[in-house]
Amino acid sequence: MDRKRLGVQFLWSLVLALLVYIGLIVYGDWRQLSALLAEFPWRWLPPTLGLTLVNFGVRLLKWHWYLRLIRTPISFGQSARIYGISFLMMMTPGKVGEFVRAFMVRNVSGAPFSVVAPVVLAERMTDGLAMILLAGLGLLAIDDGRIRMAALAALLIIAGIIIANQVRPLALWCLALGHRLPLVNRFADKLSAFYESSYFLLQPKYLITSVLIGVVSWASQGIGFYLVLLGFGAEAGVGSLLTAVSAFNMSTVVGAVVATPGGLGGVESSLAALSIQLLDMSRPAAAAAALVIRFATLWFGVAIGLVCLALWPHLLTVQKGPVAEEQQAQA
Repeated sequence: MDRKRLGVQFLWSLVLALLVYIGLIVYGDWRQLSALLAEFPWRWLPPTLGLTLVNFGVRLLKWHWYLRLIRTPISFGQSARIYGISFLMMMTPGKVGEFVRAFMVRNVSGAPFSVVAPVVLAERMTDGLAMILLAGLGLLAIDDGRIRMAALAALLIIAGIIIANQVRPLALWCLALGHRLPLVNRFADKLSAFYESSYFLLQPKYLITSVLIGVVSWASQGIGFYLVLLGFGAEAGVGSLLTAVSAFNMSTVVGAVVATPGGLGGVESSLAALSIQLLDMSRPAAAAAALVIRFATLWFGVAIGLVCLALWPHLLTVQKGPVAEEQQAQA
């Protein structure tokens, strides 16, 4: 992995974040917004960060479970270190950098990239399905047609990939065709390995379990958003809780569709808009809540990624043969 390139992408993401947050501050009226932030009960931030850690921890368990399903020779500690570094990859466009996880797994275990990469794909798709299910709690109450269309587009894309993946005769025919096509035939064996791994992971018995795990992890993050909203004056109650969980997950889906680094712009604007529309929050309060929850989720995760990269930079260095085995033994 080119760390210089990763650094450049991260810097551009910081510039984009600065622009997004300047826009959000202007939208929320910086005087009122700063007053609200000063009055916010910051003692509620640790529980919010704790719920973020619950989300991260449950997703880590799913990641390691997937690796064990495909019989990857890797310890839980190695999985956790790799997963920690991958939080930095959220700051790549469309989160495509998260596939670097497959390279890191290859570095420490020797498992082929083409076999491990479907784990990242399956994890992201099942997370997406879980978020859409949670977003459905309040989707019918949303008047914004663009947000509904974003949710529908995400659902159709994920469902389409899963269905196409599980129609095995069609997939095998396409793979056989790939072996006969110029240029493509060079990668045909790796494509076959990728397909076999993804077909296995997306079988219904694993798919359902994974989506349920995703519901638990992303519901906890939605509860964190509810705590932040309470701090800015939202009405307490089960209805507000369900709405907050729905709004957070719907905004995360919108951010994924927008495909900017970390969903910047799409998530913040959706959080603010849905807080106003569904919870009758004022513009300054909605903007402030969006800023705080993004600090407690996105930027908290990025901080974890930076710490993990500082502690275990060798995981991003391509190792081969005996060096990789020695590194794995020391990790």
